[in-house]
Amino acid sequence: MHRLILCLCLIVFSCRFAAAAWLLQDSSAQPAPIGLEFTERHVKNPTSEATLWVVTFDPKSYAFAVMDNPDGAFDLGTAAEKRGALAGVNGGYFHPDHTPLGLLVRQGVEIHPLEHAKLLSGVLSVTLSGIALQRVASYKASPAVREALQAGPFLVERNRPVTGLNAEKSAARTVVFQDARGRSGFLIVKSTTLAETAEILATPAIFPEGKILRALNLDGGSSTALWVRGTSPFYAHEWKTVRDYLAIVPR
Repeated sequence: MHRLILCLCLIVFSCRFAAAAWLLQDSSAQPAPIGLEFTERHVKNPTSEATLWVVTFDPKSYAFAVMDNPDGAFDLGTAAEKRGALAGVNGGYFHPDHTPLGLLVRQGVEIHPLEHAKLLSGVLSVTLSGIALQRVASYKASPAVREALQAGPFLVERNRPVTGLNAEKSAARTVVFQDARGRSGFLIVKSTTLAETAEILATPAIFPEGKILRALNLDGGSSTALWVRGTSPFYAHEWKTVRDYLAIVPR
């Protein structure tokens, strides 16, 4: 009897998992500067669908850079053009008065210190030797850190979706990640819950070029934006002025 009950439970679990599985419908390469890969991907499961715009790069040749916007003078497009960026997204969280929430470092200067809050669970940092995505407890402040941005929650760790993420509220999402090829990147997706976003990112078939190992959620909702340099730049506009942006620049 116990074996029968166990088998029935496994069958129910398997059916629910299968019903929730995300599938890649199609993926198309988009125009991008040399050194960047830019794709548009459509995914769906039996009850939902979503569109992702994904940008990746080799961190040996390129790096992330913080673009600060304390006076709200720039949108993402104008900030990226001014910085000479190859691509950019919106950055971290901020207060209504535009004070940053959490650590913010630009060109080696700490603009705002590290904070300890459940939401701000991860740090993206850049040194001359590479790019790191890590838990706040593992981050060590150092003069070697040239750029840093605190955000959260973590969505994927060790190629697995983080448990306990919100599965009710859908919104546009901005995510920074590292994949199994050693490449880094960011993406935007409209419109999913945090739990759905994590499931999508941890589905290897959606990222056949290299499964995502780590992924950190940035500010989203009306802040979500993506700009990619080109003769006619790709620009998915933000809907409000944000405090900072994250760019891809040559090393």
